[in-house]
Amino acid sequence: MITFRDRSTLTQRVLTWMALAFVAAIIIIPYAYVVVTAFKPPEEIYETRWIPRAISFHAWREVFATYHLHRYLYNSLIAGTGSAILAIFISLPGAYIFARKTFPLREPLFYLIVGTLIFPFILLIVPITITWIRIGLFDSFLGLCLAFQIFAVPYSIWILRGYFAQLPRFLEEAAMIYGCTQFQAFYRVMLPLAKPVIISVLFLAFLQGWSDFLFSNLLTTSDGPRTASVAIYVATAGGERIEWEVLMVMTIITGLPPVILYIMAQRHLSRTFAAAV
Repeated sequence: MITFRDRSTLTQRVLTWMALAFVAAIIIIPYAYVVVTAFKPPEEIYETRWIPRAISFHAWREVFATYHLHRYLYNSLIAGTGSAILAIFISLPGAYIFARKTFPLREPLFYLIVGTLIFPFILLIVPITITWIRIGLFDSFLGLCLAFQIFAVPYSIWILRGYFAQLPRFLEEAAMIYGCTQFQAFYRVMLPLAKPVIISVLFLAFLQGWSDFLFSNLLTTSDGPRTASVAIYVATAGGERIEWEVLMVMTIITGLPPVILYIMAQRHLSRTFAAAV
């Protein structure tokens, strides 16, 4: 086993650790401030001291009793789950066909679909809103989940197509020799092999539905399926005084589910993007 000796000087090592500490501080301090503020009593919010004199759970009660955050979290869960399910059902067959079949204009059509990702979504919000009102999808979970597919489907097809394209051709041929149809070969052979990528696509599509603000704000009303990100915005713009402790609690609670899901899907995400590179 070959070992390499660290030839850096003491000054270089000190500067390296200082740079790492500086970067870590930039990342950690904002999160630490959010957590500390969430447990401060209202009268201490504008004080410069970091550690509160007493731990307060007033803001944690307020977000559910007054702001009804649980309703918006439920809406976010439905929107994120619906977005993920729709994205995988639409993109799986499309990605498989683009990767494993040959047909006229295959590459131009693929890049036309993926190329839609370069356009900002703000350009689409007016025509989508008008269309959704006309066809009865405005202020509904279905309309919200379908709107998310404008972004979710192109990048899902892009990721899945790259994975399907690198799998050996003989896998399907061997399955068909043993009596499988084309669909059975896809369902029994290709899908199990693509499990890490499918989980990654589900996570990314869910994350978009959970954290989206633009469509969730403009395609819903106060009585409709507004998500938690919109609730946070309303909490900051809905009154004369911003209750920062409440805002921090809402941010923490809304941010926890994606973090937990990321930890659970981290292994599959690493495999997916390592293969993409």
